[in-house]
Amino acid sequence: MNVRNHFDVIVVGLGAMGSGVAHHLSGSGLKVLGLDSFHPPHVHGSSHGHSRVIRMAYGDDQRYVPYVKRAYAGWEELERTVGKSLLTRTGLILMGKPDSQLITSTRVSAGQHMVQLEQLDQAEIERRWPLLGTDADMCGVWDPSGGILHVEACIDALLTRAVDLGGELRFNEKVRAWKADSDSVEVRSDNETYRAQRLVICAGPWCGTLLAELGLPLWVERQVQIWLKPVTRQELFAPDRCPIFSWEHGVENVFYGFPDLGRGVKVAHHHGGPRIEPDGVNRALESEDIDSVRRLLARFLPDANGAILDHDVCMYTNTPDKNFLIDFHPQHSQVLIVGGCSGHGFKFASMVGELVWELFQEADNDSGLEMFRLNRL
Repeated sequence: MNVRNHFDVIVVGLGAMGSGVAHHLSGSGLKVLGLDSFHPPHVHGSSHGHSRVIRMAYGDDQRYVPYVKRAYAGWEELERTVGKSLLTRTGLILMGKPDSQLITSTRVSAGQHMVQLEQLDQAEIERRWPLLGTDADMCGVWDPSGGILHVEACIDALLTRAVDLGGELRFNEKVRAWKADSDSVEVRSDNETYRAQRLVICAGPWCGTLLAELGLPLWVERQVQIWLKPVTRQELFAPDRCPIFSWEHGVENVFYGFPDLGRGVKVAHHHGGPRIEPDGVNRALESEDIDSVRRLLARFLPDANGAILDHDVCMYTNTPDKNFLIDFHPQHSQVLIVGGCSGHGFKFASMVGELVWELFQEADNDSGLEMFRLNRL
């Protein structure tokens, strides 16, 4: 065996989660190899599109709030280390009916974790942000801590630091297969074969392929992000005047957007896209993609309903309960699976490596990790 090709840990996939894992494990003194089929940051998976939200208002599941707090600290530390801005704080306004899932679950989560949120009625929302329309029976929850993570800059910072800390990264190198024996793993790529003591599979939409023997109930969803030129009052969409915004406009129908960071106002649906195969995703902007967004813009954000400047297509890799999958392979204790982020994982990239390290050290005293276990599926 070529000693050069023997590592402590191999990380397969260097999107948000993989780059976070490679960064932290490299900083923990391990000899780390990271492999990716493309050259991240890239547009082929889930971790692109210039902006992602980070928020303490976490109605999806209140058990995430302690991890969000750690994620904020991780991004702030990374910013200081690389000397670049990775996070812009704009605040976040969530809107919906008072009894909607988005509003009620967020209030409960905030109460349980003493997160400071502000309850707003329709008149106050429209007074503060005249751009944002609401239905007559809607209210809002304001999270002043909400912010925008600059996606490509975040991944570049994580990967740059992984290399600075001794990690070895190989791009444009597709992993074809892996196998485990009693004390190590072997990973075969298009280029070479590598061995390591441990393997972390962070392959996003391709997790199902690399873990086909498990028959995981993961499904991949096509998601379209669109940037538009405001038709009026363009100055009000600046990030110092416009927050991140989100409406629940029907049962579990969420429409959201970001202020103009220099390339237009970004809007998208959260879930609701078609099921796809990751290697066959349609990256074109179709008429139905445009029509569904324009209908909601006419209802809630007419000032942004101008010319389309750009679009991106990304993929959500979903679990049935929309909670992540972070657990050891049931037949191979040296193989850890990190995936199924279900459209809300990016913000945790700054701290997911800490969780992986703790699991490797068998420091498994965190009851919150139960929601990530494989056996729940």
